[in-house]
Amino acid sequence: MSELPGYHQPRILENARIDWQAATPVAPVFDDVYFSRDQGPAETRYVFLEQNHLPRRWRDWQEDRAFVVGETGLGTGLNLLLAMQVFLQTAPPDARLHWISTELYPLTAEDLCRAHQHWPELAEYAQALQNNYPLPLSGYHRLQLHPRVTVDLLLGDAASNLGGLQGRVDAWCLDGFAPGKNPGMWTDSLFQALARASHAQTTLATFTCAGVVKRGLQAAGFALEKIPGFGRKREMLRGHFAGTLEPQNSALWYQSQSSAQPGRIALVGAGLAGLATAEALARRGYKVDLYEAQQPGCGGSGNHQGVLYIKLAIATNPASRFYLAGLEYSRRWLQRLDPEQRFWQPSGVLQLALTPKEKDRQARFLDRQSLPLALVRPVSRTEASELAGTPAADQGLFYPRAGWVKPGDLCHHLAQQLPGIRVFHSTPVKDLIHDSEQECWQLHTAQGRQTYDTVILASAFATRQFAPAAWLPVKSIRGQVSHLPLPEKHPKLPKCVVCAGGYVSPAQKGMLCFGASFNLHSDETGLSEEDHQSNGQEMTRSLPDLLRQLGVDNLNEAHLEGRVGFRCTSPDYLPLIGPAPDVCSWEEDYAPLKKNAHWQASVPARNHPGLWLNLGHGSRGLASIPLTAELLASQICGEPAPLESELVEALHPGRFIIRNLKRRNS
Repeated sequence: MSELPGYHQPRILENARIDWQAATPVAPVFDDVYFSRDQGPAETRYVFLEQNHLPRRWRDWQEDRAFVVGETGLGTGLNLLLAMQVFLQTAPPDARLHWISTELYPLTAEDLCRAHQHWPELAEYAQALQNNYPLPLSGYHRLQLHPRVTVDLLLGDAASNLGGLQGRVDAWCLDGFAPGKNPGMWTDSLFQALARASHAQTTLATFTCAGVVKRGLQAAGFALEKIPGFGRKREMLRGHFAGTLEPQNSALWYQSQSSAQPGRIALVGAGLAGLATAEALARRGYKVDLYEAQQPGCGGSGNHQGVLYIKLAIATNPASRFYLAGLEYSRRWLQRLDPEQRFWQPSGVLQLALTPKEKDRQARFLDRQSLPLALVRPVSRTEASELAGTPAADQGLFYPRAGWVKPGDLCHHLAQQLPGIRVFHSTPVKDLIHDSEQECWQLHTAQGRQTYDTVILASAFATRQFAPAAWLPVKSIRGQVSHLPLPEKHPKLPKCVVCAGGYVSPAQKGMLCFGASFNLHSDETGLSEEDHQSNGQEMTRSLPDLLRQLGVDNLNEAHLEGRVGFRCTSPDYLPLIGPAPDVCSWEEDYAPLKKNAHWQASVPARNHPGLWLNLGHGSRGLASIPLTAELLASQICGEPAPLESELVEALHPGRFIIRNLKRRNS
């Protein structure tokens, strides 16, 4: 089935309808089974693993990057589970597998578990998939099923999702229901998407020999041969890509001219953005030197409590799509790092509508969106009060999968626990100079000079102190959080995070955190009594009885503590993630945009070699940083991105250079 127009809008997907005939799952819509009634694993081994020569290729794999397999049709996950087993048994101990799978009709979690009961020998891998199985929401979902196995589950139309894939695939497993029963999947758009994501050594295997598949693949550039099929299937196809490699992005300025290996890596800034990026690289086996001017988590990432939450737009835009993916990825990331929930809680977040304007915005949002109720749902004032555990001022939206995080504790955990990471605290980087002869970067600190092949700048607004990043259009916004010490015995209120003009988190360890102020034109680092009072007023607007229930008679007489931090934001409130553009070269190479905004570039971008950026997360870093760290690590290591190319481009730092050039045309 082809995707509906506007497939870029995240939407809830229809789950697969399963008829269980004895122990066999059958899809009545396609009148076909999900796996061979008697020999499902054997068929997978023969058709997909053996015909792509995967056991041998995995055994001999020596590259630093992950081996990438693409699959059309996750189904029950049998191909993935068996591939994990074989890969982990045969590949070198430092090799990694990256599995990309599409699915338009995902199984329910219950049907998935029921199917997995057929293969007790795969139970360990099945449990990992079940634990990370996402909501039936269209889009890209990155799952970490094993320290050495990454899965990108692309929910929605296969051709549309694979058409947005940024990365190359080493082997294709074309599964899914037979072309005669599911013609909507086997289209020219799909075959062209497979070709765009292939390279000269890409292989392919599929159970079908249908003419529409054979002709479509050949037209897209695949060389094919017929071989005996499995069991009662007379023939199948296998082959390799023999076509011409094409750029995957719509605009060449988002293409990099070089893809050098990371080599020796330095990361400037040990806030959450830097530490999460270090974690993503360490997971890939890289060693990283992390430089911090103060202590890890001392800047904007050092708050006692922060909110893991998003505010989605009425009409879906790139920012909403990105933050929605970020929220879900952050949940999985935190669960993996801290399953005991020592420094985070998925308490849910209540977004109250305290004004007629916000009520109207939420109503129009609900009318325009089609999202799972497990992700966001409307609540009355009565239900909002029940969720908060204290009377709420009005109705709102509830995000059950959001919550709060202790970002300072999280930073300290990452700084102390990451293998292969050296943290140089109280070591500000004074200068950053590129040595063109040695093709490396020189980092200058009070302790001397160090050279690195790859440098990542993740020091928020302070990143602009370095010459290659001085042009970045970011700003620093002061925010003050208030801390109210509570009586020794107090109710555990509120039960969830409550947001409106500000936010208030569930009380922790005798302290209530609420805030945060928004001061664009202040660089004052000391606490402001005016901001304390403003924060308190916002909290009382949302939860008018909370202070009384907590045993606080008068906030004005309370001894408020707090913390000041500075948000780093961009003009479009999206972070800046990707290679650091050589701004002068971009303006020279793409100068024709000043006269013609529709001009098509003929040369890829010239970026500072080995220099990368991760900054501009503003007040929503907990929902953006883990995913952008994963994106940046994928780009540095030459692996598929965890987001479709349109969103990767929306985060690219060079977007502001292009916009400025086009603006001069108007």
